[in-house]
Amino acid sequence: MDVNQLANFPTTEFTAFSTAKMSYFLPYTVKTTQETIKDFFGADFGKKADIINDQLVVLGSEGWSPVQKGKIIAKFVNNKYKVIDVDYYRHNFNDPIIDESGMGIH
Repeated sequence: MDVNQLANFPTTEFTAFSTAKMSYFLPYTVKTTQETIKDFFGADFGKKADIINDQLVVLGSEGWSPVQKGKIIAKFVNNKYKVIDVDYYRHNFNDPIIDESGMGIH
C-alpha cells in the first residue's frame, strides 16, 4: 500500500528556505529513480549515499540510515544530509519553490 505522504510536494528535487538559508530536497517515493538519486547526490553518491540491496542509505549525523519511501532527503548548505519527514519539513522550512507547472526548482 502506497500512502502518498508527500502529496503536496513536487515530485522532483526542489529548494526551499529556512529562516536564514536555502536547502535542497529530494522527496523519496516509489517513483524516485536511481538516476534521480544519483543526480541529487552528485559526487557524494557512493560516499554519503548509496543503494545497497535495493535500499537507499544516506550518511547523516547519526551515521548510515536507510531511507523509507515517503521521507524527504535534505541537503544543507554545509553539504550535510538529513532524512526528514513531512512534519519536520513543515516545522522548519517554507513552502517548496516550484515552477508554473508545480515542478520543483533546483
